[in-house]
Amino acid sequence: MLKKGSFLILLGLLLGLFPALSQNVNITNQEDFATLDISENDKLRDGLSGYFGGIHNNHLIIAGGSNFASGKPWEGGEKQVFDDIIIGSLSDTGAKWQLSSKKLPAKLTDGASASTAEGLVCTGGTGPEGINDDAFILSITGDEVNLTPLPPLPVPVKGHSMTAIGTTVYLAGGESPEGPSSKMWSLNMISPESGWQQMADMPEARTGMILEAQSNGKETALFAIGGRVKKPEDSVTTFKTKVWSYSPTHNKWTVKGAIRTEDASQPLTLAVAAGAPSGASHIIVVGGDPGTQYNKIEKAINQMAENPEAAAKRDSLWMNHPGFNNQILVYNTITDKWFSTAQWEGKAPVMAKMIPWNNKYLIPMGEVSPGTRTSQIKALTVSTSPQFGWLNYLVLGLYFAGMLYLGFYFVKKDGDVDDYFKAGGRIPWWAAGISIFATTLSAITFISIPAKTYATDWHMLVFQLCIILIAPFVIRYFLPFFRRFNLSTAYQYLELRFNSTIKWLASALFILFMITRIAVVLYLPSLALNAVTGFDIYLSIILMGVVTIIYCTSGGIEAVVWGDVIQGIILMGGGIVAFIFMLTGIEGGFSGFTEIVISHEKLRIFDFSMDLSKPVFWVVLLGGIANTLILYTSDQSVVQRYMTTKDEKETGRSIWLNGIISIPVSITFFLLGTGLFAFYYSNPERLAATNPNIDSVFPQFIVGELPAGVAGLLISAIFAAAMSTLSSNINSVASVFTSDFYISIVKKASQKRSMMVARISSIVIGILGIGMALVLATWSIESLWDQFNTFLGLLTSGIGALFLMGIFSKRISPQAALSGLIGGLIITLMIKQMTDVSFLLYGAIGLISSLGIALLVSLVLPNKKDINRLTYRSLIGKK
Repeated sequence: MLKKGSFLILLGLLLGLFPALSQNVNITNQEDFATLDISENDKLRDGLSGYFGGIHNNHLIIAGGSNFASGKPWEGGEKQVFDDIIIGSLSDTGAKWQLSSKKLPAKLTDGASASTAEGLVCTGGTGPEGINDDAFILSITGDEVNLTPLPPLPVPVKGHSMTAIGTTVYLAGGESPEGPSSKMWSLNMISPESGWQQMADMPEARTGMILEAQSNGKETALFAIGGRVKKPEDSVTTFKTKVWSYSPTHNKWTVKGAIRTEDASQPLTLAVAAGAPSGASHIIVVGGDPGTQYNKIEKAINQMAENPEAAAKRDSLWMNHPGFNNQILVYNTITDKWFSTAQWEGKAPVMAKMIPWNNKYLIPMGEVSPGTRTSQIKALTVSTSPQFGWLNYLVLGLYFAGMLYLGFYFVKKDGDVDDYFKAGGRIPWWAAGISIFATTLSAITFISIPAKTYATDWHMLVFQLCIILIAPFVIRYFLPFFRRFNLSTAYQYLELRFNSTIKWLASALFILFMITRIAVVLYLPSLALNAVTGFDIYLSIILMGVVTIIYCTSGGIEAVVWGDVIQGIILMGGGIVAFIFMLTGIEGGFSGFTEIVISHEKLRIFDFSMDLSKPVFWVVLLGGIANTLILYTSDQSVVQRYMTTKDEKETGRSIWLNGIISIPVSITFFLLGTGLFAFYYSNPERLAATNPNIDSVFPQFIVGELPAGVAGLLISAIFAAAMSTLSSNINSVASVFTSDFYISIVKKASQKRSMMVARISSIVIGILGIGMALVLATWSIESLWDQFNTFLGLLTSGIGALFLMGIFSKRISPQAALSGLIGGLIITLMIKQMTDVSFLLYGAIGLISSLGIALLVSLVLPNKKDINRLTYRSLIGKK
């Protein structure tokens, strides 16, 4: 059987000799989406720039703005500023225009706007009456426009920028009557009456910059791109090339790198460009003024007082303007790298907006040369063309066939429930150790840990290695109870120590958590694979779920354990192969990799600050110890492995083996994350800007960069990671349901009927997990690794506390234990809702609060039950 598994691995590696089918990423398409056609006002037909623009209730809102409808500047024409509000009802075929009867509070241009759930928030601007401090919301009800005033700005401002994070809008930069501004303000849209709050100043003043919200891998941050400034003492405007990043959590600005594509010899300068976030970690930028011609025009204007011929030179510069930046640029907010994805078709705009809508980016109008606007509304799409190939599908098909064969190989027609869930103690200690490792590894590790490390650093390594600290504690204090009482499930000890109510409650909580976990484990790889291979998310969930249900239901725990062994080998081998290919794609190989990750502090592990809202060392260590303790002492999917070996000593060796191999495996997966960062830092254009979440980064590398066959093997490894955990979860939940509920209630149940219940419950649990995963597929979750650990802390910390209560305290009664379980859950939920404490601490908070409450209640309601041999002091040393 193992030889067959090895043959599949070898076959996959041989297929890897075929060349790669590189993924076609960042395919850029442009189309003429609509033309502004407003018959009620001929001056608007020339197009607008500097307008307020955004989307609300599937309507495009364009308000205010300016043009030169009365003549070009060199013809003596003057800028026309408007107070009109234009509404475009959107459909796939274009826009149906309507000029609202409502007007803006004043004729305004060069203001700023941001789309929110409440409507389009508009601020500032300038017009015939000077710089404005108005703030208001434009919203759409039906086809009617509503204008709702907001608190006025602290100072009048124009040329500033705005964006939104959740319910908070941010305003930064611009020019006030006193000159260029470096101020930033925020307004909470839930309670706007509280007014604008001043935030940290930008490093320097800027106008005409892009301000967009996007993930930096740790949080949703603000990114200020480009811009320009002209101070009173300057003769010409300075155009900016740097990117700045603002952390809302720390209220702090950080200077990033310059705007520079791989083929640019010098950094690019851009002002009044349009930008919008794309995917999980990119910002797309179109248009923008590089400033070269702008500065020439300024110099000519400065010379006009002394040299009349300078006016003719100015007019010539206007009329012969070469146009604006025509590269469509993409910025990766994690690697701080740029690339160009395409050239703008026609004349690129400035002073326009880039508005996400229906998987497109609408760029309405804008200025295409001095004094000239366009009435065109362009639509831009960026997409990825997945290419998986028949060889990869063949390898994947062989893997699924092998897993199905495994289940039928171990099927036993005359087995009993004990054999089905414990394998009759036949599992070797080393196989049990690998099985524990594979069960706890899962797709959450194989995909999310590299993604998390790619986005951040190695601060979570301590969390992964806490098993080394916990292993001796588990072996000495917990393992004797599970082995010497010959328990079918971990929760049967709780019945012995407390009562059946406590057991049933703990078992029910475990089942609830496992169904949730099954859903997450199914959904995560399906989502990531959909983004990079085109696999249908729902089909992937169903395929993984059904194949796993078949093989783990047919062969029981023995099929699950040996499947884990094969899958664990595939996982580790696949990770090593992927890392080698990463190094070959980085300029300079391993030395280049080292230089990149060290210069960007990607190997940082320790942060000794005392911020409990962040994964600093203390948070990671305490959270890791608590969550690992919960997992290895009260999680039936792990505890069940303790029962599959022949004796307690063998089980202890399997726990140590799991802990030991966790060290190189954890380091390997963290290296994968830093390798991904270094690879895409060196090759920014090869990462799809459309990836819906950071968890897709490793699967995309597999499909886009690895040879055909090897890619199929690595994708199989992702499925293996999911299915090893999935099979363990299904079997352990079936074990809990059959032993703790069915056999406990139906005292005289026959072995045949119990086996039928075991298999049926496996199928039902698997189907429930599949159903919940299909529901998750309709939600948006930024990091499923974070989500999983949140579930772990909230739903299982109380169960872990019950075992600590029972084993280490004789005083705690069933009533006190129940009070501790419920009270700990309530406290953890309150802390989650009312504080910003890191989710990593939920497990520790649940454990400590449950224990504390139980001990306090036991002072009033002490234990009166005879618990001889049920606590540590009375059991150890007695066989």
